[in-house]
Amino acid sequence: MPSETPTRWPVWFIPAVLVTLLTDLLSKSLIFAIPREQLPRWLEHHYNTGVAWSLLADWPGLVTLLTIVLIPLLAWLWWREYRQQGPLANLAFGLILGGALGNGYDRILARFGHWPGVRDFIHLDLGFWPLDPFPTFNVADSAITIGFACLLILAWRPRPALPTAPSTTANDDPHAAQSGRP
Repeated sequence: MPSETPTRWPVWFIPAVLVTLLTDLLSKSLIFAIPREQLPRWLEHHYNTGVAWSLLADWPGLVTLLTIVLIPLLAWLWWREYRQQGPLANLAFGLILGGALGNGYDRILARFGHWPGVRDFIHLDLGFWPLDPFPTFNVADSAITIGFACLLILAWRPRPALPTAPSTTANDDPHAAQSGRP
């Protein structure tokens, strides 16, 4: 059962998409405008032609095609199945779609030669396995991860019991005996 009226979804979804997309694109532009040698140790210029952890890096055309197919598919899934499930579902899909659009923008421009791949710049080296070194990532990747974590929380959260329709029996209806109804 939806936990909010259908008109409440824009309050959570639209800001999440726009803030994620704009923060991702702005942060990439700002970081990549700084010369490499001037970046602090935890920032770097990195281009990823694959997906998470550089999977499928040798097939950037396939990754771009998957991105072009999956973004509308995710939007359709959200609209059809999650839009009316409450604030957390709308926030989660807003983060996921905003991140997918940010990385999709990079992927499409990479196909036209603007840069070699998706621009990643946050580099964490925590000094212990399995986070040594952790793959370089960006704001879009973080938003997608947080959105997915929110969906996991929703999946494991106990759902409220659906209300059952009250049954009318002869004992409950004082007029049933008089009218001859059972």
